[in-house]
Amino acid sequence: MPLRKQGPDTEKALRLMEECQSETGDEGFRARAEKLLNIFQSDLFQALLDIQEFYEVTVCESRLVGRPRTPVL
Repeated sequence: MPLRKQGPDTEKALRLMEECQSETGDEGFRARAEKLLNIFQSDLFQALLDIQEFYEVTVCESRLVGRPRTPVL
């Protein structure tokens, strides 16, 4: 179950990027913007964001609860 939900800021940023990409006459910029949009909208990228958020939440919870840290070998 994903922890991160796409909020209004993310949706707005993607929408603005799509508008900018469609309005430019520079084909090189348009191709790079399209590639970047495809990456941001991919399932893999979203999964990586979920993993990062899960890790951050887990680390914060372990510090707040005061669990003993696992010794580094």
